[in-house]
Amino acid sequence: MLQTAGLFRVQLSVASSSLVSLPIIGAILESNHELGSIITNPDKPTGRGKKVEANELAKWAESKNLPVAKPADTSELNRHLLEVQPQLIVTVAYGRLIPVELLHGPRFGWINLHFSLLPKLRGAAPVQWAILNGETTTGYTIFKLDKGMDTGPVYVSKEVNIGEEDTTPILLERLGNLAIPDLFEVISTIGKTRPTPQPLSGFTLAPKISKEMARIDWNSQTETILRQERALSDNPGIWSTFNGERIGLFGLHEVLLTNSLKACGDIEVVEGKLLVRSGDSIIAIDEVIPAGKNRMNSQDFARGARLVSGSKFE
Repeated sequence: MLQTAGLFRVQLSVASSSLVSLPIIGAILESNHELGSIITNPDKPTGRGKKVEANELAKWAESKNLPVAKPADTSELNRHLLEVQPQLIVTVAYGRLIPVELLHGPRFGWINLHFSLLPKLRGAAPVQWAILNGETTTGYTIFKLDKGMDTGPVYVSKEVNIGEEDTTPILLERLGNLAIPDLFEVISTIGKTRPTPQPLSGFTLAPKISKEMARIDWNSQTETILRQERALSDNPGIWSTFNGERIGLFGLHEVLLTNSLKACGDIEVVEGKLLVRSGDSIIAIDEVIPAGKNRMNSQDFARGARLVSGSKFE
């Protein structure tokens, strides 16, 4: 580790597959430390045409002429590390377990910025699950990677409130920015401070969100459905089915309007609003994406669908 102007200078790599890491990468570029590379996932087929493309983080990094590596397996990752020789690797939403044989390659190992208060919500989607579960607080944890999934010893952990209107993207951005000072404190003292082991009990899991989990069950309470939208509207996107076809939903909110809706999932237009009955209330929907069509105002959808008595989301 080099020393410059009284500050330790660390050669870093950042491993991530998400734009949530941009504030951290930007802060590193503006710091005394050196960014050796950005490690991300390989290009993959995307969209209806299955065209092979880089992920959004790789595209951003390449547009800034930053060094990007896309190792497909352990051997490729090992070759990259031998070439770049990072002293420390910071992972942020990388989405891949690091093989144990590579954890001790860098001089100071690997550290992870995780968006929950570990050992609570270990896994790929901690922010989504915190909102889905109706939590009022969450946080971030910076810890040393070990062979387990989010089980390593902790350098720092801070609690953060969840606002009633917070969505997953909003909360992720706030957590990432709040964590930057603590992340740099950990980097600057790496090798001098010892992380604290996580408790052996009290852990919960936050597994990857499936598309099926984003399907609305109209028998649910309104509060549950609105949390589902806040957590999942960005990715993978909440949806229902109408006449057997999938339809994306946006801008859900509870309303108090006189209506003739009787069963859960029943829909009608009242005062220009597309309404649907939930398990305990009435929800208005602002916009939709019908199967094979572009995003549109819900009123336009209702006119095209020619709603009749008994029309419903299934």
